[in-house]
Parts: sequence; structure tokens; C-alpha cells
Amino acid sequence: LGLLLFGLVMSGSLYVFQAINTYHFADTQNALAKEFPKSRPRVEGGRLKGKQQNPLTFRVTMAVPFNPHEKDEEIQQMGDRILEIASKNLQLEDYEQAELHFYQAIPEQEIIMRDVTRDIKTWINRN
Repeated sequence: LGLLLFGLVMSGSLYVFQAINTYHFADTQNALAKEFPKSRPRVEGGRLKGKQQNPLTFRVTMAVPFNPHEKDEEIQQMGDRILEIASKNLQLEDYEQAELHFYQAIPEQEIIMRDVTRDIKTWINRN
């Protein structure tokens, strides 16, 4: 009984921790899920803990149905669209850079990952 109670408390704690950390990004995450079906977007932001010299970063991780290294034009267009959606749902100018992580998960094979970093101020001035 003690272990069951401990498990419930720990599961509840993890849920609350995750909810608190992603609450601010829920609208953006939902909008991205609507725009890119089956992409399973995960949105978060902030600095790496204990590293004040690191830039304030907006992070998005999304699944794509293609090899992200083979379709550069599509990845760049998706990156622009992600930032457009984010700018409608939160104060994007509060962040210094955007980290966009695209991955293709193929069953029984290694995940293919591509990371794109964008300077937020440059993107805002361009658009």
C-alpha cells in the first residue's frame, strides 16, 4: 500500500511539474498541433538552468513525415510558420533565439533529427 501511495504521489508531482512548466505555452502547442497534424509538438522556453549567460530560448520539437535533412526548403518554411504561430500566441520578442527540432521516427530504426536555430530579433525585423 505504501508503494502504491508513493507511486501516486510521484506521478501526481510529475504531472503538476509538467503542467506548470508548459502552461504558458499551451496555446502555442495547441495551435501547432492544429496546423501540423500528427506532428506531436512540444513547446517550452527559458534559459538552461544555472546558466545565466545562455540566451533566453524558445524551443519547439516536432515530428515530420519525411527525412528532415532532405527537404531544406520545407524545413525553412515550417520554421517560419512555427514562429508566425508562436508570435500570435505569446510574446516572442521576449526570447533571444528559437531552437526548432525536427525529427522523423521510423519504427525499429534510429530517429533522424535536425536542429535549426534562429535569431528571434532578426526574424521579427524580416517579417
